Amino acid sequence: PAALNAPAMLVGAATLIVASLVTGESFTIPRDGQTMAAIAYLAVAGSVISFLAYFSLLKTWSTTSLSFISVFTPAIALLLGFMFLDERPTPLTAVGGVLILAGVTLAVTSRRLKYEV
Repeated sequence: PAALNAPAMLVGAATLIVASLVTGESFTIPRDGQTMAAIAYLAVAGSVISFLAYFSLLKTWSTTSLSFISVFTPAIALLLGFMFLDERPTPLTAVGGVLILAGVTLAVTSRRLKYEV
């Protein structure tokens, strides 16, 4: 997984450097500790660990099951916002969460039923 992902990350980094030079962006390193922590989190957890976990799971899970991860991302973000940022979900948020769970359940069970019959 790392060998597959490293060239893509390098190409992406090079593209972003060229784009920042073309648009006149300056290269400054943030001095704020919270900003550095956010960047480190996005680099490590948001990229490295996520891609390694995805490619590792791809070896054991079906691609259909693995594709549902992207559906759960908003629900996980809402849950983390509730837990750590004291955000309060609305009734519409709860309806959205139920729809996500119902959709995934329907997709997984209907596929299973189709092959069992």
